[in-house]
Amino acid sequence: MRSPFYQHPSRMPWKATPLSAGLLVLTALIALLSNTGSNREWVVPLVMAPNVQFFVSEPWRVFTPALLHFSWPHWIFNALWMFAVGRLIEWRSPWVWLVVVLVSAVAGNLAQVWLGGTIWFGGLSGVVYGVLGYTALWDRRRRDQYAVPPMYLGLCLAFLAVGFSGLDRMLGMNLANFAHLGGLAGGLAVAAAHLALCSEPRRT
Repeated sequence: MRSPFYQHPSRMPWKATPLSAGLLVLTALIALLSNTGSNREWVVPLVMAPNVQFFVSEPWRVFTPALLHFSWPHWIFNALWMFAVGRLIEWRSPWVWLVVVLVSAVAGNLAQVWLGGTIWFGGLSGVVYGVLGYTALWDRRRRDQYAVPPMYLGLCLAFLAVGFSGLDRMLGMNLANFAHLGGLAGGLAVAAAHLALCSEPRRT
């Protein structure tokens, strides 16, 4: 892994994080083509299917709900988190970034379907919780920290609490709370596995 990027994310060149850039461009394009979910011809092939057979015939559905966004503020919110935190992971290791994104997206999507009982959801929010969980646990255990402010995770945990309390519906929002929780669990699991595999860096 490369050394952490200890400057503001805006100073990091986009060419150094092509996966993050590509993911944000792809999700923006899908939001545009699907008219933020209004065009069901684009939405239906990407949501989770209501039966278990899709695991064999259409396995991409375990990931693709993360690519959907049903409003532009939702996309902007997720894009800002991926810009500020997700890119820090890709800077150090594109492979680690890829694992965190895939695991947190799939974990969040499956949690929302199995525990939340709905297939009509989407967004990178589960991945956002995943990258925050990964960096939080890594920073707690290692000296070569990402130096992500703990307040970032605290804000998202507060947002998670709002969702599970039911205040989200009172405020006119309909949050995929289990997708957030599943994504967080996925990011923490990847961090735990990575920490177990990596030796502590030498002091300089």
